[in-house]
Amino acid sequence: MADYRLTTNPDMVIRTADGAFIPNDDANMDWQAYQQWLEDGGVPDPVTPKITAALDAKPAKTTNQILGVA
Repeated sequence: MADYRLTTNPDMVIRTADGAFIPNDDANMDWQAYQQWLEDGGVPDPVTPKITAALDAKPAKTTNQILGVA
């Protein structure tokens, strides 16, 4: 797990240590730290995919079927 995770908003990242949302603002010290981390070779985790569980589907599906796991 990386120190930061991308979000669907390109102007926002999440710091994984505490879940803080960090906006793209050059005056924000956390954003500056993120930019330095990138310059030092850091690679953020990708956007967490949204899982929509269709538990009310007919016929009913198992959790494994919904997630596509055998």
